[in-house]
Amino acid sequence: MEFKSGKKMTNTELIHKATSIIKIKKTKNGLIGDVGCALLSEKNEVYLGVCADIGSNTFCAEQMAIGSMITKGEYKIKKIVAVWKDKDNNSFILSPCGNCRQFMLETDHENLNTEIILDKNKTVLLKELLPYHDWWNRQK
Repeated sequence: MEFKSGKKMTNTELIHKATSIIKIKKTKNGLIGDVGCALLSEKNEVYLGVCADIGSNTFCAEQMAIGSMITKGEYKIKKIVAVWKDKDNNSFILSPCGNCRQFMLETDHENLNTEIILDKNKTVLLKELLPYHDWWNRQK
């Protein structure tokens, strides 16, 4: 799912979009949809995704949102946020797991400058969460 944005997207708006798509479903072997992700692409499109943790297959919400972005031919992320809801409907912002951090880097090296939203007033760059990313340049 994507949205056109004619104005600058705030952290609060992205957090709200990520939270709004959380629809938790328990399955026999896991849980679907308890984490929502919203990302703002370089072209100011918003892409959304939810997690699916079922049996031996786990897809993070960030991976789903990035997959939607890639499907539209985009690879660069300006901002990204993931939000988890617990069983009492409380929301918490999550930092991306190591696999998602690496996925963002490998999608496009310029994503090292992606703003990772940690709170409505706090962001860090992906390169701050991947402190030893310099090996990537030597791989090319």
